[in-house]
Formats: sequence, structure tokens, C-alpha cells
Amino acid sequence: MTQRFGFNDRRGGPFGRLCRWTAGLVFAIALGGCGFQMQGVTPLPFKTFFVGVPENTQFGADLRRAIKAASPNTQIIEPSDIVLTVKDYTDEQDMDDRILNASLRYYKAYLAAQARFELVNVLQNTRQVSLNAQGQVEEFELMLKITFRIVDANRQFILDDTTLTAIRSLPFDPRFVQAKESEQATLYKDMYRSMVARIMRRITAADVTERWNKVTGQEARGEELLNTAPMPGTVQPGGPAPWQQNPSLTPLPSVLQGSPQ
Repeated sequence: MTQRFGFNDRRGGPFGRLCRWTAGLVFAIALGGCGFQMQGVTPLPFKTFFVGVPENTQFGADLRRAIKAASPNTQIIEPSDIVLTVKDYTDEQDMDDRILNASLRYYKAYLAAQARFELVNVLQNTRQVSLNAQGQVEEFELMLKITFRIVDANRQFILDDTTLTAIRSLPFDPRFVQAKESEQATLYKDMYRSMVARIMRRITAADVTERWNKVTGQEARGEELLNTAPMPGTVQPGGPAPWQQNPSLTPLPSVLQGSPQ
């Protein structure tokens, strides 16, 4: 007859738990001794940062949340934080002009940051990819393409123009257009959330910090600046931003021909 004693049973009991805990501790110490480190938060190298995505959009809010979580010591300069004074206006400008005030706050916030995240282009497109025997759309392809960069106060590239693309498939049934448009909106939201995660992985990469240290060192030594980024394009008022649009899936002729919405 075989007897089992608690202190020899490694599947349970205080002694078994102590052995497992001790083994885990020894393994962690060994990994630390060979230079291995668990991946954690990678802070941005700049103290102040301007994010060129409106803070009152879901995309802008998610991106700011991710930046603050990854780099809590980096201050995001917001236009809403800027206080305008009389010196900010010319004699011909109306201090009560809301559009003018918004533009001035945006510009001052942009200038106040050490580094700027700029959207170069945002392309959001819905196109048909297959038809049934009756010539009706069976499937749409949703595509989101975002190009962005990071520059410093002297418009030196910290991160060159970078393009990320996300694609989703959307089966379509013309009998349930409203439900499919709701599904489309949900898919686009998911695509933007995935873009935020991918953007964060890119801007917190080691080469961004290396480039920042190199550029700031060159500027401190008064060296000639090269590879200057162009000024960002002006956002035209009067229309929704791409991330606020939800193209209609109603099967109009232009949709059936695959034209962008």
C-alpha cells in the first residue's frame, strides 16, 4: 500500500506551492541576469506633444488616451488650453470671431509643443467586390488608410511619413440596408481602434527616440538642418472629417460600379 504525504505532493499543499513560487523566482532572477526584460510602457522622448487630430472625435480621444497611458510624463498641448490675449490679434481682426479664435488657439498650441503628430492623409473608402446573378452587391470592402508623421519645432522629421492600412469585408443584403450600414459603422470604429494601437507601436519604437536625440543634438550644436518636412495641409471647414463619415451602402449605380463614396 502506497502512502502519499502532503509535503511530497507537488500538486497541492503549502510545500508544493512554496516550491513552485521559489522556482518561478529563481527563473525570473536568471532572466534578469541575462539582460531579459518584460515589455512594458515605452514613454515618448518629448516633454510636450501636439496631436493633430481633433480632441472631440472618438479617434482623437482614443489616440490621446493611448499616448497618456504609454507616456504619462508627456504633456499633450491642446488648443482648448490656450488663453488668447490682445497681442494675438491684429487691428483688423475681430476678437469675438469664434472661427478666428479657434484657429489662433490651434496655431498657438501647435507652436508651443516640442514635437507634433501630423495627419498627412486619411482615406476611408467603401467599394463593392462581388455581385450576385441579379447584379446586386453581395460583398463590400471597407478600407482605411492613414498617413502620419512626427516633426519637431523646426519641422525636422522625427518619424517620416508612415502609412498604415486596414481592410475589412462586409457581406451585403439589400433587404437589410439599415442594419448593414450600422454594421459598417461598427467595423470602421473597430478599424480606427486598431489604427490607434498600431500608431502607438510605431511612435513608441526605439528608432523614434534615437532620431529625436540625434536631431535635438544637431540643433543644440547649431548644425545645418536637413530633411525639413513640408507644412501640413489646411483643414477645410464645412464638411465632416473622414473619421466622422459613414458612406451609404444603398445600392445606387455609382456603388455598383465600384465608385468611391
